[in-house]
Amino acid sequence: MLTENVAILAWVADRAPELAPQGHLGRYRLLEMLSFIATEIHKRFPTYLMLPEDVREPIAQEILRWFRFAAGRLERGYLFGKTFTVADPYLLQLARGAAELGFQLPEPLHDYIARIEERPAVQAALRREGLA
Repeated sequence: MLTENVAILAWVADRAPELAPQGHLGRYRLLEMLSFIATEIHKRFPTYLMLPEDVREPIAQEILRWFRFAAGRLERGYLFGKTFTVADPYLLQLARGAAELGFQLPEPLHDYIARIEERPAVQAALRREGLA
């Protein structure tokens, strides 16, 4: 049984190569991005949510800083340009959660969320999970 996002998503990408960036460094760039999302964005949410509201701001600013960094990679559509990879739904879920919490996400992320949510498989998953 695999239990961590990076391992699970790398496993999925190994079985569905169309969901991974190509090239001799593609797999490693994917691991790099998955690790970035896990360690710089995802890991901060439990701390943010456990803190009293009046002291959350510094953690919120860190989260937004890393969302801005990720947003800078979206100019051609997805985290790896025109290629939708397993890293994209991971960032999508965190961005959706942040928006629901009231975070003012950088503009490229709003278009990114909408673009991914238009995908038929994502629509089906959101309906199945009761999120659409």
